[in-house]
Amino acid sequence: MSATFSPDEPMDAADHAVLEALARVLDRVDPVPAGLVDRSLFALTLEGLHAEVTELRVLELAVPAVRGAGDRGTVEARTITFTSDPITVMITLSVAPSGGVRIDGWGAPAQRFSVELYRPGATVHAESDDGGSFVLPDVPRGPASLVLRPVDGAGPAVSTPVIEL
Repeated sequence: MSATFSPDEPMDAADHAVLEALARVLDRVDPVPAGLVDRSLFALTLEGLHAEVTELRVLELAVPAVRGAGDRGTVEARTITFTSDPITVMITLSVAPSGGVRIDGWGAPAQRFSVELYRPGATVHAESDDGGSFVLPDVPRGPASLVLRPVDGAGPAVSTPVIEL
């Protein structure tokens, strides 16, 4: 006697038992990579923002940059520029005193922006000054994307591609 299955029938205990056994086998032979769920949820969050995505235009290699005098000396910094029709964003990434990342950024045209930095499991908020300048002083390393929204509501929000801090 052969069993027939229909996608219209509800799942029963036997179906659940087969799926649980299959899940155990897959966990053993092909486990989900560490962090995949967080990275996927992060990407979906960015997709849900419905912001215009900027294009990566300039990526300068890390160069020594002087942050101040004294025993701190020089730090590594890299500058990245993202462009789109309504807004251009330039950020400089440098090492924060804690070992995280300091982000100094500028949005153009010069205006006040609400700035959000999206990371897996966290969002950091800041606001630029009237010239479009903003600072995120100590952000953990890892994948991140910036979203800038004009505070006056004139113009769309823009989102950078995901970059590795």
